[in-house]
Amino acid sequence: MTSLDDRKERVRRAYEGLARGDGQGLLDLFAPDVVYTVIGTSAYSGVFRGRNAVRERLFRPLVAALATPLAIEVQSLTAEDDRVVAQLKGHATLRSGVPYDNTYCFVFRFAGDQVAEVTEYLDTALVARAFTVPAEREALLRLMDLNMCEMFREIVRLGRGGELLETPALTLCASPHGTPFHNMTIVRDAVDADTVVAMVRDFYVRRGLAFSVGTRDHADAALEAALRDRGFMELVAVPGMALLADPGTRCEPPGLEIRRVRDDQGRRDYLEVTAEAYATFQQPREMTEETFASLESLRAPHIQGFVGYLDGAPVAAAALYLTHGVAGIGWVGTLSAHRGHRYAEAVTWAA
Repeated sequence: MTSLDDRKERVRRAYEGLARGDGQGLLDLFAPDVVYTVIGTSAYSGVFRGRNAVRERLFRPLVAALATPLAIEVQSLTAEDDRVVAQLKGHATLRSGVPYDNTYCFVFRFAGDQVAEVTEYLDTALVARAFTVPAEREALLRLMDLNMCEMFREIVRLGRGGELLETPALTLCASPHGTPFHNMTIVRDAVDADTVVAMVRDFYVRRGLAFSVGTRDHADAALEAALRDRGFMELVAVPGMALLADPGTRCEPPGLEIRRVRDDQGRRDYLEVTAEAYATFQQPREMTEETFASLESLRAPHIQGFVGYLDGAPVAAAALYLTHGVAGIGWVGTLSAHRGHRYAEAVTWAA
């Protein structure tokens, strides 16, 4: 007969071994036909039957996703009847760079000196957020490219008087008063310079619209060089920045109230802030009015505008575009008279 204290000590030693990078002790604790349940609906949730299934379908994929060993801190162990309950904290970094710090509660049911059943409780929302970030840089860049393209498409589609033209490799965006930056041909896949030039000539030049071609540093070096040879010059370099996890940053300038755009008054407030803020970049007011002509441009299942108010007056704005598992932030701006107080930063963090 195995005593309750013996069982607690075996569980403790197994997790101490895991903290040193040795998971075999934990596996040895399980009966060959163990039933291991991970609660929730995350990618790692489910019922795993048998020690081999636990090792191959649960532990091995998890270890493969980690850049650092999972450091385990045993907070408490409780034993009663045939069960041992372990409360733990885990700390690691995923290969994607995302910190993975979770809190766990394990319920072990012993049969003799081995564990017959395990139920694992954890923060499944954290699992869903952390493990959706691709570990491979190329995959992350691909998702970010898709999100940016969808943002530009929606700006035109939901605006007034805009036109879109798409081919398998290009998305051409046009607005009547658009700047060259917004009237962009977005390169999405491999394409030659002759095709790009022919497309932009037909789509923009014959309409008398200023335009640009958006290339990707990580994929379009040859195309960019060929376009330069044809007389194109660099308009602006736009860095793609990824925040892989919520660092807990809070930016709360005194007196600033941040609201979601929910109605037409909120839309007009957003429009007024953006029109004045983006005049800095010579963006015509007509462009802003066309872009945010409808409430849907700032309030949709995948789009949400935010406005910061000071004493009831709108002073800052930012918008979120959610596609392909990426929350892209755009249209960040502050009224010129209120810059330097971190209002736009606060609205961005709220988004």
